[in-house]
Amino acid sequence: MRLPVATVILLLPLTAVAGGLPFSHYGLLDTPSASLLKHTEVAIGGAGTAYSIQDTSGASNMNVAVGGYLEVGLFERGQIGGTYLGEAGFSGTARGLILAETINRPGISLGVENIIGEENYEFYRDSNDSLYQYPNPQNFSIYGLISKDFTYFVSFPLCLNIGFGTGRFVQSSEAVNGLQSPIPGLFGSIFVHPTISSEIIVEWDGRDLNAGAHYRLNRNFTVMAAASELEHLFVSEDSTSNGMDVMQNTKFSVGLQINLGPFLNRTELDPYERLRYTDDDEALELLREYRVRAREEIREMESSVH
Repeated sequence: MRLPVATVILLLPLTAVAGGLPFSHYGLLDTPSASLLKHTEVAIGGAGTAYSIQDTSGASNMNVAVGGYLEVGLFERGQIGGTYLGEAGFSGTARGLILAETINRPGISLGVENIIGEENYEFYRDSNDSLYQYPNPQNFSIYGLISKDFTYFVSFPLCLNIGFGTGRFVQSSEAVNGLQSPIPGLFGSIFVHPTISSEIIVEWDGRDLNAGAHYRLNRNFTVMAAASELEHLFVSEDSTSNGMDVMQNTKFSVGLQINLGPFLNRTELDPYERLRYTDDDEALELLREYRVRAREEIREMESSVH
């Protein structure tokens, strides 16, 4: 898993052109997250993305696109929500957990984004004449995602995601100059946790190279920042890159996510407030099961080391 993700992220995006809107979907930057919200937990997020585009006189004009999302966790196994895609309007999302991650095995999830909306949406104003041509309709994008935290194996807070998707995750072969993804639809991310409240992310979203960070202020508020489509920083002046195409310019995003709840069966211990039980006996039994399972996983890890 380690080599394909690193190869895609570090090598493939150098000449690609495409376009996305970070933090318009629940996830990392512009790729899905393998983690799910707790049952009846609500996440509300939004961001502004600044970008420049040249006019016919060669002058650069600065614009801002706004995106956001609202998601609700269901039964610790699923999540549904809606997303605002800038100039493209509103759409729907859904995802589900197929296999929960443990110390010895990765987590697996499936999802769908842009369930409704324009067939080939445009996030940005003045982008109807974009040189980028979408290879597939954008309004129905299915994906599968494998995630693994390698902290216990490498003594470093490293996590890897690798996934495959349709629709918005597919790069157009007409939009690259000599180098393109060997597997259209492949995306991935590498992220680390310098502290328990922060993470630094580098991702290949299937069409672009993005980098950014999350910082959790407390259990309710997380601030986010990203620079997207970084491959355009490496494009030479004599290439086919066109500053008049909104899809061929690096963009910068700042956002905020608010988490509320869970509103039902809340049992987790939160350092910011008292522990509150809804169903005491059931909650205590669940905590006992978690503790037994954790001890077994620790014994397995120690056995594998020796």
